[in-house]
Amino acid sequence: MPRPKSNSSLETRAMIVRTAKELFMELGYRAVSTRLIAKRCGLTQPALYHHFTDKESLYVEVMRHVCEGTRAALERILRRDTAVRDRLYHVTYYMMANHPEDLSQMFHDIRHELSPASQMTIYALWKEAYFEPIVSIFENGQRDGGLRDAQAFGVGPETAARLLMGLINQSVAAPVSGPATGSAARPDIGAGSVRDWEKQAAVLVNVLLYGLSAVEPPSV
Repeated sequence: MPRPKSNSSLETRAMIVRTAKELFMELGYRAVSTRLIAKRCGLTQPALYHHFTDKESLYVEVMRHVCEGTRAALERILRRDTAVRDRLYHVTYYMMANHPEDLSQMFHDIRHELSPASQMTIYALWKEAYFEPIVSIFENGQRDGGLRDAQAFGVGPETAARLLMGLINQSVAAPVSGPATGSAARPDIGAGSVRDWEKQAAVLVNVLLYGLSAVEPPSV
């Protein structure tokens, strides 16, 4: 029977994951070495390899940590809010305010730098943490009559969820104009920020739910 890890070992592992996340998001997978991660943590490479066999396994663990945090946050939102728009707004705001700074870099790394097995693992984590909670909001909305029926309108819950995530990704990736103040980790968040995530989240949800046109769409 394996011996349980000590608190010191768990704390070291958590520190490695936090440090690796910062470096991967800042520099990209290829530019980050285990030597650099170990140095930032104040560890030797052999000490780091005691916790993770290689860089790829560490990257997967970073993504597991990110996804588990997101899943827990979205589950709290779904338990707290009942109205479709409120749920979508708070989920959208959370994802925008807590998004990795360079999402395109992250997706590039997953597609081009990782093995197929690691890609499948991360996709399963992403689907459970990000995609399925949003799909459930649209499913419940259509079931309760708050949203148009998928058969009548031609947009099912999964398609609607992908549309919303696409809007979120485009909004987060948009360049910031002018100086921003706020969090040191995310300079585009905080009081006086150029990017007001609350307003942007409201705009995205309103556009998706109510559209921009003042007329009804033509029948198909």
